[in-house]
Parts: sequence; C-alpha cells; structure tokens
Amino acid sequence: STINISRSHFLNRHCNHIFFSSGFGPTASGAMTPANTIALIGALLVLLAASPSHAALEVIGSGYGRTGTDTLREALNELGYNTYHMREIFNGQLISDVHLWHAQAENNCADVDALRDLFEKGGWTAAVDFPASMCYESLMKAFPDAKVIHTQRKSAEQWWDSATNSIMIVGKKFPFNIIYMTVPFFKAHKSMCDAMWSFVLGGKKVTIHDVDFPHGYKEEFISAYEANNARVKKVVPKKKLLVHNHSKGWTEICKFLGKEIPAIPYPHSNKREDFFKGVLILSLQMIFGVFAALATFLFSLKKLIGLFSRNEKSKVE
Repeated sequence: STINISRSHFLNRHCNHIFFSSGFGPTASGAMTPANTIALIGALLVLLAASPSHAALEVIGSGYGRTGTDTLREALNELGYNTYHMREIFNGQLISDVHLWHAQAENNCADVDALRDLFEKGGWTAAVDFPASMCYESLMKAFPDAKVIHTQRKSAEQWWDSATNSIMIVGKKFPFNIIYMTVPFFKAHKSMCDAMWSFVLGGKKVTIHDVDFPHGYKEEFISAYEANNARVKKVVPKKKLLVHNHSKGWTEICKFLGKEIPAIPYPHSNKREDFFKGVLILSLQMIFGVFAALATFLFSLKKLIGLFSRNEKSKVE
C-alpha cells in the first residue's frame, strides 16, 4: 500500500543518514570496511523490524464453537500455523477485534477487506472457532487459496449439550454476569456475542441475558447448526475441504495439509470442566489489572499532591 511504501522510503532515508553520518560509509576507494558492514546490517535490521507483519490465511475453520475447535487450534499450532481463536481474543484483550466481529455479525460478514486486513496485519495463518467461523465464506473470498477444515459433533444434540453448558451460558453465571456488565472489554464482548448469536439464528435478535436464552431457542440453534454443516459441504470445493474427525489423530489432518506427522500425541484440549476455570482465571487477571492500575494512579496522585503542598509551604516560608 501507499502507507507501507512511504514508511519504507522514510526508513530507508533514515538508515542512510545513520550509515553515512556515522562515518561508516564506503572509503574513497569504494571498499567496504568491517565498520561499514556492521552499520549496514544494523540499518537493515531496523528496516526489517519496523516493517508491518503480513500473512495470508492458509487454513479456515468452518465449524461452530464446541466442536473441538480448541483441539484443532492446538494441532494447527503444532504444525507451524499461527492460529486465531476466541482464546486469542480473550488472552490479548483484543477489543478492536471484538468491535470488528460485532460489525461483521451485523452486516452478514460483508466487509471482506476488513477481514483480510485483520488476518494479514495480525500475522495469522489459520483461523478456527467463533467468531471467525461464522464468516468462513467471506474468508474464502479474502483468501481463495486457503483450505477449509470443518469440525462437527457426532450429533446436533451432543453439540447443543456442550454449547449450552459452556459458551452459551458463561455470561449468565456468577461472577461472569457481573463482570460482563462492568468490565469494558467484557461489555463489548457481550455485545459481540449477542450480535453473533443473532447472526447464527439468521438475524433474529437475541441477547445472552434474555431469561429464555439459550434454551428457548433450542430448535432454531440446532437447525442452524445442521444447516451450517450441510452448507460447508455444499459450497467448499471437495479438494479444499476436510471434515476432520479428531479421533483419527494426526494422520488425516497432516495428509490434507501436506505436513509431517509430529512426534507427540494428538491434542485434546478445552474440555467442558476446564472451560469455566480458564475464563474465570482470565477474568480475575483482568480485574486485578484494573485495580492495580487504579492503585498506581491513586498512589501517584497522592505523591503529586504531597509535592505540590510542600512547594506551596516553601513559598509561604
């Protein structure tokens, strides 16, 4: 882009200035001395470090959350991919991503350019789980060379049981219901989830704090889940699609992606009993961070007031 080219030109001029003004330029004979070489390498490292990170998605996950997407994330990372997952949004407190996915859910994933920018600039090479999986078709447009891995449960009822005992109700349980109403990141995340579940239900407006959510919408959610499984198999070219069964381990996925089979067991992560533990630990860490920042601010304010008082006292004396 123009911005990147301009930045490169600026850095190039800056590195040249350092290089020549430091007396490390070529000698009169044009020969490069050791000092010249060191300065040149340093200038190049500065340029490379400042360059934006660009990547292209190679793997797109089309399965709903709670279909083994975290296990897939771990497997893909082990195979060398940098995998985007809801866990990354939480761990990095990526509130700008939360706002982007909220907008995508409300406009039917129509902003393909915004999706492309998110993954290219973030350096992500794979994306699985909600919210990315709701936009898998748009991601296929943004990254036409990517392969698609689809995960699903043995039955829709099995998926429903898992989802309604984890991701669909986390915001309704104490202390998460308080956290989701008070902590800015979680307030934004709650709004994104409302938009995401509404998208899944074909635009029907729902909110996770509705009394009848999610169980009042069981038939619609199961219908949406089954429709997604069917549509993936219809719209994704067969040569680019793997409907992955985690029980088959490394063999199936490595063959599909052209990767060597790792010398470690195939992962199995984010079991239901671990889900709430992970979210609670992260929530407490975020709350502790807020209080720590507040305490630091108050301590600094107290020191500043004390310093001001002493200065005023010395003026009077």
